[in-house]
Amino acid sequence: MYKIALIEDDKIISKTQEQKVRAVVEGQGIEHRISTFDSSAAFWADFAKGRRFDFILLDIIMDGVSGLALAQKIRQHDKDAAIVFLTVSPDYALQGYDVGALYYLVKPLDTKMLAKLIATDYENRFQSHFFIVRSGSQSFRLPMRDIICFETRGRRIMVTTAAKTFDCPGKLSEILRILPPNFIRCHVGYVINLKNIQKLTRTEALAVNGKRIAVSRAYSEAAQAAFLKQIWDG
Repeated sequence: MYKIALIEDDKIISKTQEQKVRAVVEGQGIEHRISTFDSSAAFWADFAKGRRFDFILLDIIMDGVSGLALAQKIRQHDKDAAIVFLTVSPDYALQGYDVGALYYLVKPLDTKMLAKLIATDYENRFQSHFFIVRSGSQSFRLPMRDIICFETRGRRIMVTTAAKTFDCPGKLSEILRILPPNFIRCHVGYVINLKNIQKLTRTEALAVNGKRIAVSRAYSEAAQAAFLKQIWDG
């Protein structure tokens, strides 16, 4: 689920903005949840408890803690979320880039530009940063960085993280096509996340959680090369 936060201290403006955002994500067929906050403090109260958002629309000028100051605090804990500043003046744009802002939008919201920003972030960042596990009637969004490996068992795929293993339908060959390049096949039955591998030999990969994963002769040379490249690239 794509989680959107809207932080705006003017309730009338906030309502209008929420309607525009909802129309955009529904029009793009994105499964979503929109949360609105009327102050930086209200947002931070949720954020400090561990709640995270994928796309944050943030008013720059607010009473109390400004949007810029809040964005700086957000970035100390979350480097990935897309932050889009809302402003009555483009003069704040350069300051926004200091916190890795995706863009700034001058009020009132330009729906076409908003739609473009959301579509770009959803396709280029969100979908590539998360893997959606669908098991029965439930869906789980797993950060790619947390995944250790994919393992095939019959017609099912086991998705392993340090904390848990998830079971879902699928084929490794199909899943591999949508994964980022740090995921490589090391065996006919395994795809590993090189970023979560501590050691790789010709016959075995040792994951950060202690899991030992088989490496077959057919994939050993390519796996070794990819692992070394991962180390060199940092």
